[in-house]
Amino acid sequence: MRVRENVGIAVACVAVLWAVYFIDLILPVDLRGFGIRPRTVHGLFGVIASPFLHSSFRHLLSNSIALVALLSISLIYSRKLTVEVVAMSILVGGGAVWLLGGRNSVHIGSSGVIFGLIGYLLTIGMFRREILALVVSCLVFFYYGWVLYSLFVVFPGISWSGHFFGFLSGVLAAWSTRSEATN
Repeated sequence: MRVRENVGIAVACVAVLWAVYFIDLILPVDLRGFGIRPRTVHGLFGVIASPFLHSSFRHLLSNSIALVALLSISLIYSRKLTVEVVAMSILVGGGAVWLLGGRNSVHIGSSGVIFGLIGYLLTIGMFRREILALVVSCLVFFYYGWVLYSLFVVFPGISWSGHFFGFLSGVLAAWSTRSEATN
């Protein structure tokens, strides 16, 4: 029963992204301009807003699939720690993009949170030294380990810094929560 609830929570979170996307389509203002604009005062708001903004239907769809899967896994492992990981991915990862991202760019999308969850789920087994955490890490590596190549390759139009700093914030979250209770 708890698994079904956690998947429902993950789907509800992603539904918010879809609602924002459709609201953006009907508003006379393009919300995508509220993404992270590195080292600008206006772009600082984007640290919070960017995970909710997507450039296209395809961008949103690809982020949605990964986000539902990773959020479900993380929520099943620990709801409390998942909230901390997502917050750290948004604030620390997004803050690093704002501070160190490419100038004259706008960073949007949930990829930072996705890579934060990947970084977290891949390393909790190492930091927590629990069988369940290790199993989760191995499963995530088996299913999502292939996406790590994007941390070493820059693709035009894709926020390498969002992926990179999201991943690092997830690893930091795994380390910083290593001794916290999972519930």
